[in-house]
Amino acid sequence: MQAATGSISCGVCLCEYPQAQCSSNGCGHTFCNNCWRSHLSVQIQDGMARHVSCMAFKCGVVCDEELVLQVMQGDQPLLAKYKQSHLESYMEDNQKVAFCPSVPWCGRAIEVDSDPYVEPECSCGVAFCFKCSKDPHSPCTCAMWAMWDEKINGDSETRNWLAANTKPCPKCSKPVEKTGGCNLVVCQCRQPFCWLCGCATGMRHTWSQIDNHSCGRYKDEADARINNATRQHKRYMHYFERYKQHLDSLTKEKNNRSKLAARIAAAEHDGTESCDFGWLVKALDQLHMARRVLSNSYAFAYFFFGGQLYADEFDEDQNKINQNLFEDSQEMLAAEVERLSGLVEKAKELTLDSQLRLDAINSSVNIHTRIVKFFELVENDLYSKLQSSSAQIAVYRG
Repeated sequence: MQAATGSISCGVCLCEYPQAQCSSNGCGHTFCNNCWRSHLSVQIQDGMARHVSCMAFKCGVVCDEELVLQVMQGDQPLLAKYKQSHLESYMEDNQKVAFCPSVPWCGRAIEVDSDPYVEPECSCGVAFCFKCSKDPHSPCTCAMWAMWDEKINGDSETRNWLAANTKPCPKCSKPVEKTGGCNLVVCQCRQPFCWLCGCATGMRHTWSQIDNHSCGRYKDEADARINNATRQHKRYMHYFERYKQHLDSLTKEKNNRSKLAARIAAAEHDGTESCDFGWLVKALDQLHMARRVLSNSYAFAYFFFGGQLYADEFDEDQNKINQNLFEDSQEMLAAEVERLSGLVEKAKELTLDSQLRLDAINSSVNIHTRIVKFFELVENDLYSKLQSSSAQIAVYRG
């Protein structure tokens, strides 16, 4: 980028400099290093590090990386910002590379071979969906998982239930639920009002009417809306409670694995036991994977069966058949997971029980087989039958 002899007049500061103190960009424009340094510093600080342009009037050619590294070598913070910005630019342009979404951020990047629908695990221990950067969520699609995340974190189901089952008090605005058949309800603030229209009333009333108040609007529609919202809320809670149960177990078993790994290392170091406990660690890893699949499977079932997402894809009879097949596979996997969980609990004392070891190994193999069959069912018998939409998920790799 620099010439060895002679002098150059800088077109910015209009001063003469030896060629050794000037640098040229790939476009051919040459300026003194001081002006380059000032220009590059401003551009990088202003967030233009990815597209730092030449100083020449109406040039606009992006500055060579070699030029920036050479001129800015004395300012390491700005140089680091420039390099980071270039790395992020490369990541955005390369669909096979993604940053680990760990919090706090580990700063590592993950590269995949081809298929973006994978759930890699970073060396920092965080697993994630490569496509959407969320937690691993197979057998749910990315779109399905985004909706589930909104439901459980946005609490939309509770809001829907409150909207359908309660009315705001006309005096204090607090939600009031109707617990009886009479249309006169009374808030905790002692304000009576009509359930049908929400208007304040007096207390005098009979079963069929409220004194000095006439209202009979939308009663059938309101009752139907309340019944449907109640039914949907119960359905949501059915799936959410089971999702949360396996998620809580997954967290506890993950903590137990760390503790157990430390105990195994200590026992082997002390020479107390010469037995290899690798089978136990593998059992815990298989248990962790199975818990995650089971937990996600309840989110999948919530949307796939009985929800609106794929309501037009299957008739009622076929949907019921699909649901029965899915729940049979889900129940068999859950039963084997609980069996392995019990075996792992017994093995925590690191006793040399050959039968316990054999049972745990066999259970781990059974779980692997059941997960493979479970994903085959989801992909071949459910997702593949969709007519008006397509779905892609991360394939189970064991």
